[in-house]
Amino acid sequence: MYENYAVLWHEIALRAPDRMAVRSTGGDYTYGEFDAAAAMVAEELADRGVVSGSRVAFFLHNTAEYLVLFYACLKLEAIPVSVNYRYLGAELAGLLTVAEPVALVHASGSRAQVEDALDRLDGTAGRPELLIEIGSGLDGPDGREWAGVVRVRFEELAAPEPERTASPRRFEPGRDAELYIFTGGTTGTPKAVVWRIGDLLHIQQSSIYGPVGRDLPADLDAAVGIAVEGGLPPVRTLPLAPFIHATALFSAMNTLALGGTVVINPDPSFRAGDVARLIVGGEVTRLIVAGDAVALPLLDALEKELDGRESSLTSVISSGMRFSDDTKRRIHALGRVAIVDILASTEGGPYAVATTTRAEDLPARFRLSEDAVVLDEAQREVQDHPGAIGVLAYRGALPVGYLHDPVTSAETYPVINGVRHCSPGDYVRVGEDGFIDLLGRGSSVVNTGGEKVFPGEVEEALLEHPAVADAVVFGVPDPRWGEAVAAVVALEPGLDVTERDLMEHLAGRVAGYKKPRTLVLRDSLDRGPTGKLNLKRLKASIREDVQ
Repeated sequence: MYENYAVLWHEIALRAPDRMAVRSTGGDYTYGEFDAAAAMVAEELADRGVVSGSRVAFFLHNTAEYLVLFYACLKLEAIPVSVNYRYLGAELAGLLTVAEPVALVHASGSRAQVEDALDRLDGTAGRPELLIEIGSGLDGPDGREWAGVVRVRFEELAAPEPERTASPRRFEPGRDAELYIFTGGTTGTPKAVVWRIGDLLHIQQSSIYGPVGRDLPADLDAAVGIAVEGGLPPVRTLPLAPFIHATALFSAMNTLALGGTVVINPDPSFRAGDVARLIVGGEVTRLIVAGDAVALPLLDALEKELDGRESSLTSVISSGMRFSDDTKRRIHALGRVAIVDILASTEGGPYAVATTTRAEDLPARFRLSEDAVVLDEAQREVQDHPGAIGVLAYRGALPVGYLHDPVTSAETYPVINGVRHCSPGDYVRVGEDGFIDLLGRGSSVVNTGGEKVFPGEVEEALLEHPAVADAVVFGVPDPRWGEAVAAVVALEPGLDVTERDLMEHLAGRVAGYKKPRTLVLRDSLDRGPTGKLNLKRLKASIREDVQ
């Protein structure tokens, strides 16, 4: 059995070189071109010190170049490291200290954040030796210089050289090659989850072949046959969610495993009208979206663009957040569209899936996936006991753990009755026939538009303001974003500050999506004798304040 995506993609390129692999307004790649570009970039990276086991950080929104560089890393068995491109310099520097990448890939528009991060890493671990800039133009990247750091533009890596084209290197990546994906920081600081590519490919088999009605292939030849000669319906996937979301990245990887086309929206600023035209013009069949926050304005634009015609979409998959039933009704009205809510985490899964194929199927209910279980407080399985309440856990193929954090790894991946499990902390009530009802996560993390915000980080940033005596941050229901970040702040006596002042204070300390959408000033937070807050009362009062 083949055990690395790069091996399969290469074989598909040999058999179907003219098929379209990646389509983007910034440039298209056939499978032959995609494979050749990745091979050339891999050669150039190797010449610059990127070898098997080297870490390459991707501080980048979705682009065609992202996928070429990602493929090049897989060929080399270098380790792609997914980093949230919305981070500011201080946040990026913190993650680079953890990941210690040899190279960093970034867009020209993120140069300021990258330079800020590297300045902060002066003389410390984590400063990459190679900066790869995308979109810097023909003159190449300019800007700051640091001793021991080389800057290069993507075009320099991908430019073909005759001697290499004549005798290309043979790449033979294996199952133990790795991929790091940073979490959203549910425990306070984002952690890098370490996946082995072979384990990831194994766990994704059902997601690759199930939706197209094919049995799992027995070997590489069978997998290539399905992709090239299997008579599959068109698979054209638009990962509208950024590749920092595992669902979006894995969906792109799985599309290429089927010989399909990954359609890229290279604009990091979401413009619903442009995306709607991309879906219609590109005849997109699969759409990956982060919940209602993006789906609602996109539906407005898509309905207008279609003007009563049936959409090419055959499936819409949520990434990071569920769709509301009202949103699902509008999606189903576009045509024959299956809607899939996947309950998973960067650390593992899928734990459960909710699928509807028509509006009459609503409301959708989650059903446990094959390797998921529900555990009670004594870590006993209760998924076969309707009415039982417990936490979701997954016991299939799992990541190695968290990078440099064996203690948290052991907590997140407990061994129960000799079997390694993963649990995200979601509480559920067991229903009949494998269905479950979600009760909520047992942590304070705020999930806003698919992005996770740890309240403590925002609270600490607020407390850095001299006028702030106390602060609490939490999530409140929001019709568009699922949850919105809210803050209640107590001021020091006699100091005058406005909500706007505090928002400007946060602007240079946390990413934009972490900033509170609602901020209320108080004289006191009325903490109890032990320092605890009545969050229920605070959340109720904040709703009164904003009405």
